[in-house]
Amino acid sequence: MSIELLKKSNGNLPRTQEEINSMIEEAAIHYGNFLNAVGFDYKADRQTVDTPMRVSKAWLKDLIVGSISNEPNITVFPNDEGYDGLVIQSGIPIVSMCAHHNLAFTGYATVAYVPAENVIGLSKLNRIVEWFGRRPQMQESLTTQIHDYIADKMICNSVAVSIACKHTCCSHRGIKHGSVMTTNKFSGVFMEKDNLIREEFLHAIEVNGTKF
Repeated sequence: MSIELLKKSNGNLPRTQEEINSMIEEAAIHYGNFLNAVGFDYKADRQTVDTPMRVSKAWLKDLIVGSISNEPNITVFPNDEGYDGLVIQSGIPIVSMCAHHNLAFTGYATVAYVPAENVIGLSKLNRIVEWFGRRPQMQESLTTQIHDYIADKMICNSVAVSIACKHTCCSHRGIKHGSVMTTNKFSGVFMEKDNLIREEFLHAIEVNGTKF
């Protein structure tokens, strides 16, 4: 079966179950070849004989599921009371993978918006973060994707997304440090200096945004 290829590592192309099964089988063959290429006779060790298939399934069923699945069903509700305050969801887990080394980065996202005509179901913010997170990418791109998707779906001008993560491509190679990378994407009132809503969001990040 010929598989259509994504042109961007953090893109999305929903696959059928038949396609996914075919990709798992094909990827396992190539990962086995990779292990041989770096000097491991994985078939000779009972601990690793099934590793190529395990790795392949991990990618297709968990690590890059956001690349191959349909977007989450986003439920919005009419903002009947005209609420114009701040909605913040903090401590949302991030599990993603850097596009450069295919190593994990993990952390937390804080997402906020000021409602216009609609409000969003609370669990949906978590689903959005998860859907975009499960792809190979840069943290900067992930932050922008989440921000723009929420702004578009909510038809909302004021959205803020802050992500703080530790990257294993830094901690496990190179100079091997455990620093935290933070990326922010603001729009609307969140861009206004000395705005109370902006200050409330920044305080929420400080209090609840990261829990390393």
